[in-house]
Amino acid sequence: MPKDLDFEAAVKDALNEALKERGHVNILIAGRTGVGKSTLINAVFQGNFATTGQGRPVTQNTREIKKEEVPLSIFDTRGLEMADFTETLSALKCLVSERARSSDLNQHIHVAWICIAEDSRRVEPAEEELVKMMADRNIPVIAVIMKARSDQGFRAIVLQILPLVINAVRVRAIEEELDEGIVLPSMGLRDLVDLTLQVVPEG
Repeated sequence: MPKDLDFEAAVKDALNEALKERGHVNILIAGRTGVGKSTLINAVFQGNFATTGQGRPVTQNTREIKKEEVPLSIFDTRGLEMADFTETLSALKCLVSERARSSDLNQHIHVAWICIAEDSRRVEPAEEELVKMMADRNIPVIAVIMKARSDQGFRAIVLQILPLVINAVRVRAIEEELDEGIVLPSMGLRDLVDLTLQVVPEG
């Protein structure tokens, strides 16, 4: 994976801040299959963590991914496909509610990233329902617009359709090279980390 030195420094600073002021931060990440969740997780952890078999299963369709000595867990959910969405949403409700009942604040889900593909140019009903479910449980939600290449007003549309999200961040998790030889650098990762740390409550 191409180095993003600026982002590496931002992650280090942000995680140090999380350790010092917020304890352990738990992020739930959800989105349709193919949206780029695994690439985003690997970029955040600076390694190949979101591979088959990695992480600890916490439900049938959700796994907890951690890195040693990093005060951060990412709860990676299976794709938000409509065929299984009722089951997926029900399992996520149970996971969030169960963790919210813990007296240990480090067990709670602190923030959710809902990943939406920019090139799809649409927000799915499943994404709307998931945002509402999280917001109803007082969990801050950030819309992560993935594979960002050409906004064309899509970010504004996302914010209009999903008024309950804290904000929408356009992200390109890794550097991309187009057919014409044009290189698009990674972008938005530092903004996503900074915004996440702003909305996570201090423990």
